[in-house]
Amino acid sequence: MTNNALFEIGVEELPASEMDQIKQQLKDLSQNSLQEAKIDYENLLCFVTNRRISIWIQNLSEKQQDMTIVKKGPSQHVAFCDGKPTKALIGFLTTNQASEDEIFVQEGYVYLKKKIEGKKSREVLPEIFKKIVSSLKFTKPMKWADGKYEFIRPVKWILCIYNSEILPLELFGVESSNMTYSHPYMGRKIEIKGPQDYIDVLRENFVLVDEKERIEKIEKQLDELEKQKMFKCEKEKEMIEKISKITEWPVAIVGSFKQEYLNLPPELIIVTIKHHLSAFTTFKDGKMTTSFIAFVDRPEGDFSKIIQGYQNVVNARLEDAHYYFQIDKKHKLEDFNSKLQEMVFQKELGTLFDKVKRIEKISVYIAEKVGLENLIQKVQRAAILSKADIASHVVYEFPELQGIMGRIYAILSQEDSEVAYAIEEQYAEQLQTKIGTIIGISDRIDTIVGNLAVGNVPSGSKDPFGLRSKVDTIFRAIVFQGWDIDLEDLINMVLKLLNMQCSSQSIEDFMIARYYAFLINEGFTYDISRAVNHLWRKPLRGFLSAKAISKMADTEDFNKLCIGFERVHNITKNYTDTAFDGALFEKEAERSLLNQFIHAKSVVLESLKELDYERAVNSLISLKPSIDDYFDEVFVMSHREDIRRNRLGFLKNIDKLFMEIGDLTQLVKRE
Repeated sequence: MTNNALFEIGVEELPASEMDQIKQQLKDLSQNSLQEAKIDYENLLCFVTNRRISIWIQNLSEKQQDMTIVKKGPSQHVAFCDGKPTKALIGFLTTNQASEDEIFVQEGYVYLKKKIEGKKSREVLPEIFKKIVSSLKFTKPMKWADGKYEFIRPVKWILCIYNSEILPLELFGVESSNMTYSHPYMGRKIEIKGPQDYIDVLRENFVLVDEKERIEKIEKQLDELEKQKMFKCEKEKEMIEKISKITEWPVAIVGSFKQEYLNLPPELIIVTIKHHLSAFTTFKDGKMTTSFIAFVDRPEGDFSKIIQGYQNVVNARLEDAHYYFQIDKKHKLEDFNSKLQEMVFQKELGTLFDKVKRIEKISVYIAEKVGLENLIQKVQRAAILSKADIASHVVYEFPELQGIMGRIYAILSQEDSEVAYAIEEQYAEQLQTKIGTIIGISDRIDTIVGNLAVGNVPSGSKDPFGLRSKVDTIFRAIVFQGWDIDLEDLINMVLKLLNMQCSSQSIEDFMIARYYAFLINEGFTYDISRAVNHLWRKPLRGFLSAKAISKMADTEDFNKLCIGFERVHNITKNYTDTAFDGALFEKEAERSLLNQFIHAKSVVLESLKELDYERAVNSLISLKPSIDDYFDEVFVMSHREDIRRNRLGFLKNIDKLFMEIGDLTQLVKRE
């Protein structure tokens, strides 16, 4: 296979926020479409820049795979009359473009067996590319030509070639060719003679179509500038990736801001430069310098005017920051809380001040539950101040600094340092300090429950309030801290504080789905994650159970235990009553299992209390022989109702004890 195909759509400037998901869709749709079309290929490359979307299929087969289809037709007595084809059979053959010698009779029906020869790849590819383009989904597509066309951005050109041959294709009123365009600064129209030339020809024309190349070019220039200028910059991965998305030929420039602004908090300078210029601040001997590194999407020329423009923007924004910071400094952080009473958190959930009062109560409750009574005063203070900075002038102008300015203003107001840093940490995805974790959990659980209660349930890719990431952070934080928190208690507390009701099923469905995703992300297999999923209410316990099961899953004794539990679970899954009377036991196997169960239960419950799940599982393993004997000797579904109910009630107790560890029926048997 030496055939190559290349497809490129040239567009107006793409939003960086859409580019990753476009690239992933391109890859998935291309793979699926080629598989459905039964076209073999060796490699598939997808590229997305801010001005073009392209697919390069390498080493394609000359044609589709041949197929043999077998299709059921009319019954034999309908298909033939006196041995001759009827209209029914002739119609069946005509519809399928087949002849009589391609049919056979089996079990009273006519079947068509036909070999379909695959079409040449060059004939099929245009339709495949059309299908891929029409299947792409975007957050905010655009319409143009009086609403006739819709795509992520208006389409300017289409390149579609198979080896050196142009494949005829029309999309959005644009016909395909073998021409693409250079970087717009050069303004060249370029011929691509073959797909293998694509990357190199574009590079020669100042377009790095491969994102990896753009990232390497950015990193190399940052390294070179650090050596030349004798300063350091924090090479944030996210910032480098963002620059790679908004440029096709990234070139670094160095600008500077006024010395006087170094008196501002460094975070304020960093955010200003980062968010308004997508640029890097620099440091020397551990102190911030006035220099910054920005990137332009321009291959050559005089950059002095561009640098001056960047400097003007930064200085203007830093002047604003300085002005608002001076105003804010005249007040203590707590003073801003009064303004929160006028700021709506969410229409149905009250003001930000209402939320702060809820966070305070939830935080104190959590601190008491996890045995941090000695920190309650600090927890309460951090909760009261947790949202105060939102009402400050700086955060109003620079919302990205929420939490950071809270910490800065708390220190300026001479608040306790632990309280100050908790105010900032509450927004972190990886919560670590105890006070910050308590505030962070309280804030998130309030938002989650409040939104679910008013019907804002995430669906598909829509999660405008970020509820999924919030609950994921809660699970991570609880496990990291080793806190045995019952989330159901917290949820009920929030509903009470909100004076709202919410379907327990909708909350449970949401939490179960997220807990499963959390366990998978923690590295547990899908079956173990499923087995402990129902323990979401106590995330630490579910995590420890999954850990213990993972450790023992490959042992013979544990696999035998799973078989024993499956027998207990299956026979009692539709039975809920746990009442039983040992005096009604008739068989020695019943009494033996009861004695073993009583002993095992005490050990299991004691182990669970101490969060020792390995010991609990080992104790359950001791029940396996008695469970086997029980089912060998005892007929559970006795014709006597009292005996049957008594036996089911007893087994339900065993089932419930096992379920404290996990639903072992979900586990895939290990060899």
